[in-house]
Amino acid sequence: MLLRNELLHYTQPVARTLRILWVDPRQRHAYLYDVAAQGTEVERWSLARIHADLAAGRASKAGSDPYLMLLGQQQPAAKHLALRDKAWQIIAPLVAQEPAIYEAQLRGALVAQATLQHGVSHPTVYRYLRRYWQRGQTPNALLPDYGNSGGRGKLRQATAGVKRGRPRKDGTADSAGVNVDEDIRRVIRVAVARYAATHARFSRQGAYRQMLADFFCSRQIDGETGRIVAVQAAPHDSLPSFGQFNYWLDYDDDRPAQVQRRANGAVAAMPARAPECRSAAAGEAGRARAEPAATMPASGAAAGRPGAAFGLTVLQAELQLVSRADALQTIGRPWLYVVTDAYSQLITGYYVGFGGVSRAHALLALAQCGASKVRYCAAHGREIAAADWPAQHLPASLKLAPELGTGGVFTPLLNNFNLPVCVALESPPAWQPVFERRFRLLPAAAQPAAGRLDGVLDLDEFQRLLLDAILYYNTRTMLDGATPVQRWQQGMASYGNALRTYPEHLLRCSLLPVAEALVSSAGIQLFNQRYTCMRAFDEGWFERARTRGPWMVRVAYDPADMETIYLLDAAAPMQYHACHLLDSSATQSLAQVEYALLPRTAERANSTLLRATTHNYASYVN
Repeated sequence: MLLRNELLHYTQPVARTLRILWVDPRQRHAYLYDVAAQGTEVERWSLARIHADLAAGRASKAGSDPYLMLLGQQQPAAKHLALRDKAWQIIAPLVAQEPAIYEAQLRGALVAQATLQHGVSHPTVYRYLRRYWQRGQTPNALLPDYGNSGGRGKLRQATAGVKRGRPRKDGTADSAGVNVDEDIRRVIRVAVARYAATHARFSRQGAYRQMLADFFCSRQIDGETGRIVAVQAAPHDSLPSFGQFNYWLDYDDDRPAQVQRRANGAVAAMPARAPECRSAAAGEAGRARAEPAATMPASGAAAGRPGAAFGLTVLQAELQLVSRADALQTIGRPWLYVVTDAYSQLITGYYVGFGGVSRAHALLALAQCGASKVRYCAAHGREIAAADWPAQHLPASLKLAPELGTGGVFTPLLNNFNLPVCVALESPPAWQPVFERRFRLLPAAAQPAAGRLDGVLDLDEFQRLLLDAILYYNTRTMLDGATPVQRWQQGMASYGNALRTYPEHLLRCSLLPVAEALVSSAGIQLFNQRYTCMRAFDEGWFERARTRGPWMVRVAYDPADMETIYLLDAAAPMQYHACHLLDSSATQSLAQVEYALLPRTAERANSTLLRATTHNYASYVN
């Protein structure tokens, strides 16, 4: 598959590098540009010719793009931005007329019109076009080459009171049992997935007992500190039976892979089920009949072809997570930032954040769209094939949830990646019912309520639940007769795509939030945590701070993983010095919100607590 902006290296008949400027939606031809050219001659090649050259070894795809002009959160000088904006104002209407701008005769007429409208010369317009095509077709490609700096800091039903089914065999007047409603079914799904992830061999009795101990109890959480102060077991008559647990475990088809159905009686006769479109369970009264597999309508209009537009939705999960460092300390309710392709409804990326709706967290969800999903899932204990989650790209445009707004931190998306952003109020996403089979999701303005899932799961367990839900949705949920992965592949074959690819580490690093850290004799201090790096050790930063006083440096960080932060190097744009926690063996890798709730400990000497620094990370997705 050939993508817009990809670089092709040719070694014969002459060595040169060509950039793909545009691919015909009907997959017949593409326009290529020699990045070393001094003019604006664009070449039209058939896709069959390019594929033949790739297959024969005459051409190869470049692994990275050294011509891209990317900035971090810092902006270059105001005069540089003014020059860029002036140039972009001149050529933006021209480059929008695709494919006319790539044809020499039509291009000449368009350039002549621009020179009259803006009062500039023909060579000036052609120079802007050459820069734009050479450097990745983004507005930042038009930044001036003053010192090649590019700017400092370069760098997600039951009826009340009526018991359905037969009475319990040992039932008494005060122990009639409980109806399994949708809330209890959520608990069963979560408890099964949690037990399966932590045990090599799955035991139904073990999973059932752990579920009763962890989820069917009353937890009192202090409203000010978030501490779990009391846990009281639930009365026996409010507990689901082992038979009910087994039934609903077999009834759902989104079980972990190692959890097999029982092969007996009515259970064996149950059909494989697709996700339910209704929000509440039909109840145990439906045990005697087999319901047909349900399909879900695809929400939102298909935007022409895959990658034409991604939508970013933010919702709050109605459960409180606990710290991985202290199981009695809650860290709040997570916010989910989920990115979907408007055409196929495929989930292309996500991020889990805390502390309310955050634009910075939304950027990290977009960065995850360009990450290797195989590597990301493997880091969270899930082995997948590339075809199970094929998205590793940026779109042609991005639609945001209204609560995120536009501007501010989203500006670099346009300047770095030529990615326009707009606010779009759309219908609920197609993936929401699949997620709500595990936990409720609330809009930003809603008030959450206490539930059985509060105070049990930590962030790692929640991430595994999310990945299971995403993989199930992408590969097994039917939307208008096809799964999102199938719709994505069919759209690629029929209509081409509007996807863009960038080096994963550059994409992620340019979107990480940036903060000021203090260099002192105790280490590099950020959010009450102390870090060190090989550069600081080699250059004697801590000794210098002890004698001359502290100073500030700029670092990039991921709030979800604060074990490593990244020191920005003004002398080497897009190069990062990895800074690791001092005495990180005392705690596991934690999020910023978890570190903030840890008790303060006495500072330790840092002379023997260094780790190696790595430059040019191949991937920042851990």
